[in-house]
Amino acid sequence: MKRLDLKLVFALVLASLSAGAFAQAYLEDPRYGATPEERKQNVLILNFFNDTYNNKNYDGAVQYLQQLMEKAPKATQNIYIKGADIYRNKILRATSLQQKNMFIDSLMLIYDKRIENFGDHATRGKGYILELKAREYITYKPADREGIIKLCQTAIEENGVDSDPDFLNIYFQVLVDDYKNDNIEADFLMNEYQKLVKLFDTNSTPEKVEAKKIFEALFVSSGAASCENLEKLFRPKIAATPNDTALLDKTLGLLMAGNCITDFQLEVGEKFYALKPSSSTALALAAGFEEKKQFDKALKYLNEAIANETDPATKANLCVRIAGSQLGSNRAQEAARFAREAIDIDPENGFAYMLLAQAYTVGSNACSGFDRQSVYWLAYDLLSKASTMLDEEHLKGMDEQLASYRANFPSKEECFFRGLNNGASYTVRCSWISGTTTVREGQ
Repeated sequence: MKRLDLKLVFALVLASLSAGAFAQAYLEDPRYGATPEERKQNVLILNFFNDTYNNKNYDGAVQYLQQLMEKAPKATQNIYIKGADIYRNKILRATSLQQKNMFIDSLMLIYDKRIENFGDHATRGKGYILELKAREYITYKPADREGIIKLCQTAIEENGVDSDPDFLNIYFQVLVDDYKNDNIEADFLMNEYQKLVKLFDTNSTPEKVEAKKIFEALFVSSGAASCENLEKLFRPKIAATPNDTALLDKTLGLLMAGNCITDFQLEVGEKFYALKPSSSTALALAAGFEEKKQFDKALKYLNEAIANETDPATKANLCVRIAGSQLGSNRAQEAARFAREAIDIDPENGFAYMLLAQAYTVGSNACSGFDRQSVYWLAYDLLSKASTMLDEEHLKGMDEQLASYRANFPSKEECFFRGLNNGASYTVRCSWISGTTTVREGQ
């Protein structure tokens, strides 16, 4: 016998041994049936099923699929994966609406049977299958809005924070469309928004961050989150249960998401803060009162926020915000104090130097003549330093502001009269403002 023939014989022997080992394995595997005879028969049916499916004989494969789901439903997940593919094909080829709906029902049954038999799978279990089922239902039953919502909610409830972010957006798009078509109320849409946004914010990943941008854009586009709508919806609820922290938290979150800087938002925020104080709520209130030009109240909440802050960079930024509020209230000395505190905490905070410069120029009004003009030397130093730390966006107008400071420098004659040479060191003393700077002759 030739060498090639020997190789062929050896291969056939190996194949025979392998087939025998597989046969022995399935004869002992209860997934294929209760007895060896049943298992042997069911494996035969499985082979027929795979052959007809691979040959795209979907009508023929259906009879084997039904037998497998009845006699060996736990044999393999591939039964249900291929079964779903079969019915998707049959749906596309349906010749009547009645036939199409019958095939859709069969497709949904495939998913139910898969959950029943493989719902405990480690990675493709109940939650995974429910999401697939919901996606299919959206595709094939777009008119059944109630059914779509129910299936999506069931899948999301099962998956929780592990829900696919794209699927969350698919579901929310359904809700937005329904709201625009008057199929659901604003209250329902906003309740679902509150549930879903927590899923985006828990265990955040780059994928979730990107998906959340789409989610927030959908919410804004819905029109449900208008400030007037939110107040109309939640004011009576809060009046009925004014100490309900969950309701206040929910309402404040929606108002902030809608960028509603209104009296109602501030009212809700203060109620919530009184019951459940936190740094984040204090900051939200401070921003709202700043927008309303109520700087005293803004300062109150900024101070409360800063008292509880431990991160140096965040604390420095809070000091900068307080400095800005103080300037808005024409309290230049207090503004300078907080700006200096920000610099002490974070010497690279350009906004702190910029605000300190502005505080000095406002405070210079407490003096007159040369003493007032010399303050602009100090302010120029600070603003120049700030310009080396700020990004391009925040440098807009910086040259003009520096030029306005130079325009206020003491004149050459004034410096000469006081015996001050250009470039010499000079200590500024103007009311509460002091510091060492450099003599610069003005025009």
